[in-house]
Amino acid sequence: MTVAEMSSTEARNHFAEVVGRAQHAGITTAITSYGRRVAAVVPVEVLDLLEELEDRGLSRMAREAKAEPGKTVDHAALLAEFAQR
Repeated sequence: MTVAEMSSTEARNHFAEVVGRAQHAGITTAITSYGRRVAAVVPVEVLDLLEELEDRGLSRMAREAKAEPGKTVDHAALLAEFAQR
């Protein structure tokens, strides 16, 4: 995966170019503030993969919780546990 870095000011000034590189060239742009990465513009395929992995993780956790005898876990508790990982 190709990753470029640029400041938030540069990203703002070249937003269409940053989006175009993600869309057409598959380049992720890490946006920095004071030298620290704070956000990213990623190709939609990367976002789709992240969402799929999150769904798989939630499904696995739900199956594991359901398999524990005598113990129930409500949806909010399950999400809170997942968020801690």
